[in-house]
Amino acid sequence: MENRFSEPDLIELRKQHPDLSQDLVERIYTSRLIGRNPNLVLHGGGNTSVKTRVKDLLGREQAILFVKGSGHDLASVTASGFSGLRLESLKELQSLDALSDEEMVNQLLISRINATAPTASIEGLLHAFLPHKFVDHSHADSILILSNREDGAAIVQNALGPKAVVCPYMKPGFSLARGVAALVAENPDAEAVICLNHGIFTFGPDARTAYGRMIHYVNRAEQYISQKTTGGTGGSALSPGKAASEADIARLAQVVRGAASFLDSTGIRRRFYVEIRSSPDLIAASLSDTAGTLCQSGVLTPDHALRTKNTYIYMDDIPVSDDALKEKVNAAVETFRDAYNVYFEKQVHDKGLQRTRLDSSPRVFLAAGAGLLALGFSRKWAGIAADIAEQTIRAKQQAMLMGEYRAVTESHNFDLEYMSQQQQKLEKDRPGDLSGQVAVVTGAAGAIGFGIADRLLKEGAAVVIADIDTTRLQTVHEILSERYDKNRIESLAFDITDFPTVEKALQEICLKLGGVDIIVPNAGIAHVAKIEDLSPETFSQVMDVNLMGVFNIIKAGIPIFRRQGTGGNIVLISSKNVFDPGAAFGAYSASKAAAHQIARIAALELAELGVRVNMINPDAVFGDATVSSKLWDYIGPDRMKSRGLDPDGLKEYYRQRNLLKTSVLAEHVGNAVVFFASEKTPTTGATLPVDGGVPSAFPR
Repeated sequence: MENRFSEPDLIELRKQHPDLSQDLVERIYTSRLIGRNPNLVLHGGGNTSVKTRVKDLLGREQAILFVKGSGHDLASVTASGFSGLRLESLKELQSLDALSDEEMVNQLLISRINATAPTASIEGLLHAFLPHKFVDHSHADSILILSNREDGAAIVQNALGPKAVVCPYMKPGFSLARGVAALVAENPDAEAVICLNHGIFTFGPDARTAYGRMIHYVNRAEQYISQKTTGGTGGSALSPGKAASEADIARLAQVVRGAASFLDSTGIRRRFYVEIRSSPDLIAASLSDTAGTLCQSGVLTPDHALRTKNTYIYMDDIPVSDDALKEKVNAAVETFRDAYNVYFEKQVHDKGLQRTRLDSSPRVFLAAGAGLLALGFSRKWAGIAADIAEQTIRAKQQAMLMGEYRAVTESHNFDLEYMSQQQQKLEKDRPGDLSGQVAVVTGAAGAIGFGIADRLLKEGAAVVIADIDTTRLQTVHEILSERYDKNRIESLAFDITDFPTVEKALQEICLKLGGVDIIVPNAGIAHVAKIEDLSPETFSQVMDVNLMGVFNIIKAGIPIFRRQGTGGNIVLISSKNVFDPGAAFGAYSASKAAAHQIARIAALELAELGVRVNMINPDAVFGDATVSSKLWDYIGPDRMKSRGLDPDGLKEYYRQRNLLKTSVLAEHVGNAVVFFASEKTPTTGATLPVDGGVPSAFPR
């Protein structure tokens, strides 16, 4: 592991932050060096601190501990990510024989010099009790590989030498803080403390020294491991090279996503996004004779359990039959949930506690030939779970080459998983009615598609915007990415008139996100011509896009809905012309009417799957200069010419034509899609006009 400390980089950071103390700038700089190395910490793990002096409002200097806030990511931490604490009052707590978790948090909170600062890290007291100016803590993989075994203490001491002091596992918080402080007091020459099953603390008089010691001891651990494992594989392959196909991995993701979903206490279905990792080494791990052990042997450190649960599910194959696959996955998930519930009940009983149980759904699957599938309520958390699980599997393989891997006990794991300060790191409340859902919007490069995608994103869905026009699609993607979390937006260009292409596109979506919950067939084209002037080729082309495109995406989506088993919504963007066609608009009107009828049939057929199919009939949605309507870009000039109107006049003409005398906007259509997709009413097979009120187009 490379020591990346650079004096010029530190000087540059000082120039960027002239308002911050030199101590805090140094603290930020080396914290980021630690946080950006995934072999040291992942996603909010680890913590760092610096002791300095700060003047209060009365000009009096006080000893202040700046310690990383709980949940803040070292990789990108800023000054606001540290909590400034009055050091002397915290040091006095060391004289206590015991301190509850709740009171510890209270003391950390009331010691802040800024009421808006984040809650200090769970190890805040440990940083306070140590005498050193700079203290660094990480969950370095190599350290955990050495320590997570029955003879871990002896191995760590042998590998790292006398200036690395070994501490048995203790619950993070007050107990660990006192234990580590006592060890350091007894060993004044110590440069590091290794906490078994937990990680490493290093310290020094300046940031460079503390960071340098972190790299030094982690390197010694890595070198020891390398010497002991040269030539090892971590388990022999059961079926070398037998990787699963993308189609099978997508099928598995859909079934896993559905099986892991659940109804929360309010009756709302909580769905997961899926992150898939299929690198060659993970596929090899999934096919190895140690795969089951890798999944069942516990986390590297209890801090990871909030993201991945303590154990993973191992799938020894992916059955060819969808029914067999669903049966296998559902049984595995139910077994996992039962075990988790037993674990929870036993721990609260044995410890005499009252706690609210977290959901018992699994977060990680290791599937033979497929690799790793990780779940999260957001794409960010699915990625976090995947990163941690990926690192964990590799670390366990190395540990097993040196002997038996041993994690902390379930009791210790529970202590951290259900510690209130740790649970602050959990995903917060969902931002909208459609959080956790995946929506696919075709024709998204036009005004209506853009408006639909915008409203779906506003309600929390992840949205795949699809169109054949890649230039306009990129524009829409850029606009939406400025408004919303770009991790919830995917773009995909494909031809909806070709069924195999549509199937492949939905498969790609499932490989990225895990599945599909909402399908909005919106793509369409128009042609103006009387029947006698309408060529069969043109009529067929319009039918291909407006009818076959709808048929193709509905048909391709049905197996996904069936595998997920969680219902879903298809919302067809139909047309006012279904009920009120116009002369010289036969191809468009007939194709839209046919698609409308297919959707009604789908409502009849898919109800047994819990899939609702509804139709929206918009009219006169022009869009704007940024994202215009492709339909009105095409037919607008002739309509203006025939009526002697300019663009604004044409819009006013259609506004005055409807009963409400209102302009119909793309976001209105999007709101209608959200209404159906949010399932606030038990509705399927319905047609909802979004046209301001056109009597001749009333559904009847």
